[in-house]
Amino acid sequence: MQSRMSASVVALLAALLISGSLCLAPIEAVGAKLYDSESGEQFYIRGIAYSVVDGPDYDALSNPAQCELDAALMETLGVNTVRVYTVGSEAPHDECMKYFDDAEIYVLIDLATPKTGFNRAEPEWTMDMFTSFTKTLDAFAKYNNLLAVIVSNEIINDERSSVMAPYIKAAIRDIKAYRDGQGYRKIPVGYSAADVDSIRLDTQNYLVCGSNVSNHADFFSINRYSWCGNSTFIDSGYSEMYDEAENYPVPIFLSESGCNIIGDSRFGDQEAILGPQMNDRYSGAVLYEWKEEENRYGVISYEFSTSALSYTGTGTPAAYTPTPISPDFYNLQSHWNTLTPTGTPSSDYTPTYTEVSCPTSIGAWSVRQAATLPTIDNLVITTKPAAPSPVAADISPTQIVAAPSSPTAIPNNTSSGISSLSTGTKAAIGVAVPLVVVALVVVAFFLWRRRRRRRNKEAAAAAAADKGPEYSEVSQNSQGGGGGVVTEFFKPEVEGNPVVQLHADDVRHELGSQAVYQMGDQEREPAELDATKPPQELSNGLSVRKSVER
Repeated sequence: MQSRMSASVVALLAALLISGSLCLAPIEAVGAKLYDSESGEQFYIRGIAYSVVDGPDYDALSNPAQCELDAALMETLGVNTVRVYTVGSEAPHDECMKYFDDAEIYVLIDLATPKTGFNRAEPEWTMDMFTSFTKTLDAFAKYNNLLAVIVSNEIINDERSSVMAPYIKAAIRDIKAYRDGQGYRKIPVGYSAADVDSIRLDTQNYLVCGSNVSNHADFFSINRYSWCGNSTFIDSGYSEMYDEAENYPVPIFLSESGCNIIGDSRFGDQEAILGPQMNDRYSGAVLYEWKEEENRYGVISYEFSTSALSYTGTGTPAAYTPTPISPDFYNLQSHWNTLTPTGTPSSDYTPTYTEVSCPTSIGAWSVRQAATLPTIDNLVITTKPAAPSPVAADISPTQIVAAPSSPTAIPNNTSSGISSLSTGTKAAIGVAVPLVVVALVVVAFFLWRRRRRRRNKEAAAAAAADKGPEYSEVSQNSQGGGGGVVTEFFKPEVEGNPVVQLHADDVRHELGSQAVYQMGDQEREPAELDATKPPQELSNGLSVRKSVER
C-alpha cells in the first residue's frame, strides 16, 4: 500500500511539474477560429518569420543559445508565434522549443525542405516526401507550443502551376491521416499560398471543397505584401480578402506580410488584421521578418563578427546578439500593444458548416472539378492507440485517498481512529502529505511566475507607450537618404518566384532589376541591387532565402 501510494503521488508531482513548466496550452482549430484548448479564449497570431543564418538547410530551432536570446527579445516585442521555414527531423529541438514556450510563443513550421518539397516541373506526391514530412511531424508533435504545420509554401505561384493543387490536397489528407493514426492531438495541417489574384480564391476554396472533410485543409494562409506606406483597407485589397473569407469553414490568416518603408506607417495592416475590420474572419498574421537583410524587412540586426561566425565542435553556430532596429522594432511593439482582440470564447461559438463547391476549370484554374486526388502506391497508414495519460494511468481516486471513505470503515471510537490505522498506512500518509505539500508549492510558484510575466509585459507596454513619440520619429540619418524614408517597395522573392502583381492602385514602376515607390510628390530609387545575380532556384521550386532574392 505504501509503495503504491508513494509511486502515485510521485507521478502526480511529476505531472504537476511538467504542466507547470510548459505554460502554453495547445491551440486547436474549431470551425473558422483558433482557440486556446484550456482557457477557451480565441487565439490571434501576432507572428514573425524567424531565421538566423541564410542557407537552405539551416534549422533555426537547433541552436538553444540563439533561441534563448531571440525568444526573450521577441517576448518584449509582443510576438506570440514564429514561423520557421526549414527544420531537421533529426536535430534536437527540446531546448529551443522550451525557450519559446517560456516566452509564450508558438511555433509554425513548414514540413517541406529544399530536398523534399514539391516540384512544379514534375508534379508528384511520393513515398519519400511522405516519409520526410511525417518524420518532421514526429519530431515536433510532442510540443504543446507547436501551433500548426504547413505542407507547402507558394508552390502554386501562377495560373499554370495550379495543376499542383491536387498534390497539395493529397499531402494534407495523408499527413492528417498519419497524425490521427499516431494518436497525436489534432495539430492543424494546411497550406501557405502565393498572392496570385486570378487564382487565390480558387486555391482557397479548392483546399476545403467537397463532402469528404478528411481531405480538407485545417487552415488556409496567404503570403501578401500589398499594404505598405499610406495604403488603406480598400487600396491594399485587404477588403477583398475579407469578403472572400465570408463563411469560410476553417481558420484563415496571413502567413507572410510586410513592408520595408521605415516609419510608423510600415505596420498599418496590423490595425486591420487584428482590429474590428477583419478579426471576426481572420486569425492574425505573420510578419516578414525577424532578421534585417538587404531588403530591409527585418526588425532586429545581429552583430556578425568573426568570432560569432565560428562554429562549435558540434557544428552549432555561436549565438548572435539581437539588437532592435529603431524605430521599426518599437513602432511594431506599439502597434501590437494596442491590439488585443478578444474574439469569441469557445463556449459562445457554434461552428456552422456549409459545403464549399470545387472551382471549375474555366479560365485561369487548371483543375477539373471531378479530378481525383493522387495516391502513393503501397502507402498504408496504420492506427496506433493513443498513449494513456501518465496521471490517468497511475492515479485514480481510490489510489490517492488515505483512508476508506465508506462510513462503515470508520471506527465508532473516533478518539482511537488514527491509532488503529496500520503501520503501512501511517507511513504512506507520512510520505504522501509532504509530497502533496511540495506539489502545491510548485503549482503556486508557476502561477506566481505566470502572473509576474504578465505584469512585466504590461509594464513594458506602458513604457513603450510613454516613449512612443521618441521612436515614431523618423531619423534624418536613416538608411535610404532624404527625409529618413526608404522609398523602396518591392515584394521579396519567395522561393525563387517572380514578384507578385500588386494592387492596381499602388503607384509602382518596374525599372529593370529595381523598383521605385512613389510617396506624395517624391520618387526615389532604392540602393542598387546586383541584377546579374539570379535567385538560386532549386529543382523543387524552393530557393535559398538570401536577402537580395527575398
